[in-house]
Amino acid sequence: MIYILEDFMLPEDAKTLIKFYNKNTHLCDDTREFHKSRNIHYQDIPNAKIKSLLKYYEHKNVFFIDHYFKVKTKAYSDLRLVRWKKGESMDLHQDRIPKLNDMMDFSSLCYLNDDYEGGELFFETGESFKVKALSCIIFPSGAPYGHGIKTVIKGKRYTIPSWYKLI
Repeated sequence: MIYILEDFMLPEDAKTLIKFYNKNTHLCDDTREFHKSRNIHYQDIPNAKIKSLLKYYEHKNVFFIDHYFKVKTKAYSDLRLVRWKKGESMDLHQDRIPKLNDMMDFSSLCYLNDDYEGGELFFETGESFKVKALSCIIFPSGAPYGHGIKTVIKGKRYTIPSWYKLI
């Protein structure tokens, strides 16, 4: 139930988003301290073109999630741009956490680049993926799809994480 969609993004879109991120790191913020220096949230983006690109990929995600999982979904929350630097990682976790009222049903990660070492996406099942640039990976948000990010060893890893719920 894990799908990797290659060539999901246009190369020029990925370059535009990375360039925007790098010029706007002052927009990084998050209520969770460990994400504060790596997330640029949709609502904090002043650039209409960047917002339009993110909305486009959000709608594209809905189409593919609905198709592959045979469901009807909508975005759970707005997209964000994320950069993982050398030495950063994320422990095994699930996106759907009912006790925290996180009730998303599907998760997605769009990869803007792949010119970094480490940073693989791993799952509690033991599967691990070094996803190619311009690809998107979609999977259910709850058990048994707990996942994490292995430590980035070299370079920077840029992604667009997003979450979707059934309608």
